[in-house]
Amino acid sequence: MLAEVLKEDLVLSEVKSENKEDLIKEIASRFIETGIVKDKREFIEAIRKREKIETTAIGDGVAIPHARSDTVEGLTVVLARSKNGIDFQSLDSKPVHLIFMIACAQNIGKQYLQILARIARLCKNDKMKDALIKAKDKKEIMSLIKGFDAGSGKLEEIKLKKGRTVYPNKKSGTDI
Repeated sequence: MLAEVLKEDLVLSEVKSENKEDLIKEIASRFIETGIVKDKREFIEAIRKREKIETTAIGDGVAIPHARSDTVEGLTVVLARSKNGIDFQSLDSKPVHLIFMIACAQNIGKQYLQILARIARLCKNDKMKDALIKAKDKKEIMSLIKGFDAGSGKLEEIKLKKGRTVYPNKKSGTDI
């Protein structure tokens, strides 16, 4: 689930960035430092390209920038926080405080969609969102994420455009 792709060393409990572009670069640097992304420039361009389609700031202080790229190994999430908030051209015009950036290899499809859906579901829970914003450190943040995973049960099916549905793997309860 989410804790499988978001590790404690991928939590930025307070970003230094004050704008969207710097934030994207700051988070991309974390992916580089951990060896998940091999080419920072290529990955940032993939994120920018996705943002041009439509903002990934979904409202209520949350953004989920994401990209699939050949420069990424596997599927990983960085969770970044900004107590002051950052203008991310959000759908509700409010600053974002929680940023879940997803880096994904090109050959991963189903799990990518499941993680996007899982993060969106987590962010619809106002108590969870507030707890993540107020958490004192990375350990507390990870404890909250693991608790969410444990309490929310198995992954659910996702309805796509044109009537398609993505189902989790029935054997393991995941789509891996």
